[in-house]
Amino acid sequence: MICAITLLLSLTVAPGAAHAAQAPAAPYTALTMHFEGWGYIDGSFSYEASRNTLEVYQQTPNGYALMMRGFNGSHWHLLDVTPPIGTRFTAGTSYPAQPAFSPLAHTTVLNVSGDGQGCDYYGTPGTLNVAQADYDDATGKFTAFAASYSMPCGGDRVAKGEIRFQSGLGYQATDNWESRAQLGPQPAGQAGTPQDLTVAVNGTQPTTFGAAALSGANPGAFQISANTCSGRTLSYGETCTLSITPKVSALGEQTAQLTLAEDSAAGRLTWLLSLTGFDPRDTTPSSAYFDLGPVPMYDTSAPKTMTLTGAGMLPITFGKASLTGPNPDFFKITDDDCSFKTLAKGQTCSITAVARPTTNGPAGAVISLPDDSFAGSTQLSLSVNGFNDHRGTYTPLPPSRVMDTRSGTGVRKGTVGPNNVVSLQIVMPSDASAVVLNVTATEAAAGGYVTVYPTGVARPTASSLNYTKGWTGANSVTVQLGANGRVDFYNAGGPVHLIADVYGYYSKGRDTSPGPICVGCGRYYPLAQPVRLTDTRDWGVGRVPGGYYVNAVASWNTTINPHVRAFAVNVTATDTIGGGYLTAWNGWPGSLPDTSTLNYTPKATVPNFAVVPTTGCSECGSANELPSIGVYTSAGAHIIVDIVGFYDDGWLPDGLRFSPSVPTRIADTRDGLGWPSRLGPGATASIAAPGSVTNADTRALATNVTAVLPTTATYLTVWPSGAVRPNTSNLNPTAGSIVPNAVQTMIGTDGKFNVFNAGGSCDVVVDVVGTFYQYPPSAPSSWNTSSASPAGVVPAAQSPARVKQLR
Repeated sequence: MICAITLLLSLTVAPGAAHAAQAPAAPYTALTMHFEGWGYIDGSFSYEASRNTLEVYQQTPNGYALMMRGFNGSHWHLLDVTPPIGTRFTAGTSYPAQPAFSPLAHTTVLNVSGDGQGCDYYGTPGTLNVAQADYDDATGKFTAFAASYSMPCGGDRVAKGEIRFQSGLGYQATDNWESRAQLGPQPAGQAGTPQDLTVAVNGTQPTTFGAAALSGANPGAFQISANTCSGRTLSYGETCTLSITPKVSALGEQTAQLTLAEDSAAGRLTWLLSLTGFDPRDTTPSSAYFDLGPVPMYDTSAPKTMTLTGAGMLPITFGKASLTGPNPDFFKITDDDCSFKTLAKGQTCSITAVARPTTNGPAGAVISLPDDSFAGSTQLSLSVNGFNDHRGTYTPLPPSRVMDTRSGTGVRKGTVGPNNVVSLQIVMPSDASAVVLNVTATEAAAGGYVTVYPTGVARPTASSLNYTKGWTGANSVTVQLGANGRVDFYNAGGPVHLIADVYGYYSKGRDTSPGPICVGCGRYYPLAQPVRLTDTRDWGVGRVPGGYYVNAVASWNTTINPHVRAFAVNVTATDTIGGGYLTAWNGWPGSLPDTSTLNYTPKATVPNFAVVPTTGCSECGSANELPSIGVYTSAGAHIIVDIVGFYDDGWLPDGLRFSPSVPTRIADTRDGLGWPSRLGPGATASIAAPGSVTNADTRALATNVTAVLPTTATYLTVWPSGAVRPNTSNLNPTAGSIVPNAVQTMIGTDGKFNVFNAGGSCDVVVDVVGTFYQYPPSAPSSWNTSSASPAGVVPAAQSPARVKQLR
């Protein structure tokens, strides 16, 4: 039967009495208890009236023959014992015993407990060895009783001791009272603070001590540095001491068991030793780890500084910091005044780091700072969360009119006067950084030019569109959005009406994690050299009549074609019959926008650059479903389309991204800027893109090229240095004119591009409005990574020689 002890009565623990100067005289009433294997109640304890409180009861209501309860300040213990029902104990007899709530018919009941923890029965009986058992025959109570006991309590737990009630037989008693010796924090690798453990002999018979030993989990963490117990025999009131010195060889909690053999009923004294190893050379960081936050892939984060404060009892000396862990290449130490420094307690040093993630999602590393601490190094964790922001990608839009001073669309109604500025609010998605506009000047009272630039910045020395009196003309303008998404139009000539149509926008970045694809976030793929897709002069069918259009079709391969979303083209109207306009759009007949790409006069040749959305060609014979645009003419004219690049849908690899800038003039042959003189007939200028507008990742430029006062009608061709001049043109100025056109051109490996003048002499002006850079970008040299440059992929021109009437 498994039983648990029930306390017979509850008493307030009384403080122990003063220790008697000499051993008590016979007869003796005493109780000794030794608990081992229990944990917090372990120890050796003895109770006797001259030293502490001991209560004795006979024939209790529960039927127990004898109950003894001892108190000593912070501890209390209980024992009750009774023979089998109807019997008495006999001196010199050994009885099997077990715990029980009441007397048993055939088994001795022995209940022991310490500090409220009782000994249950687990099937193995204990032993009660009776040395004396004298009774009062009339009452059945003991007149004298002496015994020793040993009770297994399950597992390694055991309770042992001696019982004396009014007995003349002496007894042994050794006390350590507190068996848990907690040595607290101790320095690793150093001699710790010793702690003395005192053993008191309180029996009427002397106790002889044997060897002391350490065992358990971490015996090497402790040393018995002094021992006045082993080999000695002590009598009542005498004490001896074991000194324990920590010898910490690891950090954290360490435990061991100390045993001291002795010849009492317990057989030995035990202590559970514990300590916590700490590093005597240590630091406290200002935060748990470097969290460099969310950072766009391939961007460098803002720096973050960690301060280390000396926190140990001894100075700590550092070696050279290095990066380890899963992603060390994503991080860089930019400032370090900790390496090779020694910090005393309270002194500080700091380390600054940045992150440059190259993958999407969380990444981490560790700054490992070798030191002379017990651990051997200080470890500082780094983390960053890389994400795709798709900065610099392009989203084409159906052309739409956002400004017209003739009607008051977008701005006030009326002409823009000389030296006046109109500011246009362009409503775009929140991530837009720049827009592609087609800007038209019309009804000019006198000649002049227009500069388009971001609101909130100083007006640059650049022109976006030049006009003459009475002229109607357009130019494609890529412009960075200014404060609150606004763009300024400055007029440097006579009163003029201005019109602006938007064709698309570039992104300043948005988080599209966790996927690598941003639908509609197009990258730019410049061609190694321009390719002529369409020239109706070669079709043999005459001019394209007014109200008709042609398709300009290009084909790369089955991998590229499905992902082409816009063409970057130079569209030219030539050999025109009367005044009119061209509109470039995606080519679907029912979706022709109410906008124009360029305006022409009779017998004129007028080019303009445009980024035009594409669609699969319809009714194009063998070119069906290939990427195409449509070009519509309002009056009879020949149409020429030269492609310089395309934009994808975000799925193709290795495309370029765009970085807008305030217009910057890099060439003006009138002043010798970029090229020393005017271009003569058949002359080529090789113009270097300066480092002020480019970097190592720049592969192409977005520019505005202006031909100034040619001596005869001519054309200009722009192409990258190192390539063969293509059979295309970018500008077609007449004698004495000032003609601009937007040009997106690759630059050669030498960072240059070429400008060819076909006839007469002509000044050339080049303004840069942004750059196209490779992605992933190359890392700063100190990061020791690199990126490949995408090659220009040249398409096959597959425009059908077919003129279609707009339906």
